Amino acid sequence: MARTRGFDRPLTTNQLASWIGNALATAWFYGVVAWVLLRDRRHCNERVVAIMVIPHVLCVLVGLCCWLFMETHNPTKASCFGSCLGDTPRWTKKRYCREHKASIEGLDHFCTWLNVSVGRQNYVPFYLLSMAGTVQYALHTAICVFIIVSCRRAIALGTLVVIGACGLLGFGILLAYAALFGFHTYLAFLGIGTYDWIIDQRKAPATEMTGRVGDG
Repeated sequence: MARTRGFDRPLTTNQLASWIGNALATAWFYGVVAWVLLRDRRHCNERVVAIMVIPHVLCVLVGLCCWLFMETHNPTKASCFGSCLGDTPRWTKKRYCREHKASIEGLDHFCTWLNVSVGRQNYVPFYLLSMAGTVQYALHTAICVFIIVSCRRAIALGTLVVIGACGLLGFGILLAYAALFGFHTYLAFLGIGTYDWIIDQRKAPATEMTGRVGDG
């Protein structure tokens, strides 16, 4: 059957992994923050931690809203986000998507982490999701490092290890989000989509080989 949204069965392994990984990292992080803020410690600057958490919460909310839209909206249907993009060939050209069994305007790629195609009607929330995730996990990592550095004299070694593991998990997810955000920012600079970039990469070796033969 044709897919209509990300929540449609079957779910992908990457999709389930993203749900579990993000949920675990976020819950673990807020558990660490709550533990620091609710305990009176002379060597911890709880006020700085509280201030740093505010933009983290905002990023989580933005990311959650974008994720819910991506998972529940049919990319073949019009949305308010589609009007945010220009009427250039990149966003108006239709490509057939075998997962959705339909032609999608401005089809960029099929995302296995969201289990839905990304096109004109949902590209903006997709991009915002990658940006919010990058900032969220950058703050996640930075706050964990700050807690370890500023509270190391007042926290037991075992607790420091737990906080450090939380920071490492956040850093690992940060690398994934940063790579995604950076790649699509790069494509925006080039003015092409993911499929066009893949096609160009496949043509490049053939072009180089032709050039070498001609030079010989």
